[in-house]
Amino acid sequence: MINKLTTMATATAAALILTLAGTGCATKKYVAKTVAPIEQRVSGTEGKNGEQDKALTTHGTQIQALDRDLSQTKEKLGDVNNKALEAGEAAKVADQKAATAQQAASGAQQAAINAKAFAEQGLTRMDQTMQAMNKFQMAKSESVLFGFDRDVLTDDAKAQLDELANQTKTMARYTIEVQGFTDKSGSLTYNEALSERRAQAVARYLINQFQIPVRNIAMIGSGYAQPVADDKTSDGRKMNRRVEVRLFVPEAAATKTTASSALGQ
Repeated sequence: MINKLTTMATATAAALILTLAGTGCATKKYVAKTVAPIEQRVSGTEGKNGEQDKALTTHGTQIQALDRDLSQTKEKLGDVNNKALEAGEAAKVADQKAATAQQAASGAQQAAINAKAFAEQGLTRMDQTMQAMNKFQMAKSESVLFGFDRDVLTDDAKAQLDELANQTKTMARYTIEVQGFTDKSGSLTYNEALSERRAQAVARYLINQFQIPVRNIAMIGSGYAQPVADDKTSDGRKMNRRVEVRLFVPEAAATKTTASSALGQ
């Protein structure tokens, strides 16, 4: 636009010169005085216009440089934004993995707690079972009678022992106590020896007839130590001439046996 103004000013000055040329020399001086300032202004304007064009060119170059910088910055921002999005997705995946790991850890912790509780319960039951296995209770008792001054088993006595011995066939652990007695007849020493022979007769029968292990039999002769009836009467003395046979089993086995009986097994 500045170039157009310069051109118009030049054209105006030229037209004015042509107009005044016809008036003669008288007006030449006037024309010269009038045109000279205009030419100076035009020349000055042209110089200024050159500087302005140069400044505009410089500004244009700077603007282009700024535009390139902005484009590069925009590209970098785009890359940063993409990386931020990728980082966000990675963080989301990491959060999901962390949540899954936390769930797995919680499940493992709960499983450990359950296993510990189960183990403690198992140990408690085992301890109770061991205690029950080490505590014995009487499962059966028989009182085998003998004749006066005799240590030979009668048929009735054998039948009683058969019933008790058959009960041990399904047992893994048991103990049989065999304790012999006499009436008051005879001396203390004789009665102790007699009661011992009677206990031996019972133990020998159980071992030989039913293969009861010797280690499972505890035997003693007690003489006239524990009468169960009045020894002054015939019937009383008969009841005192006896061997008491007691079958003991662990409490756990006795409980199982009782439960099986209750179920009809």
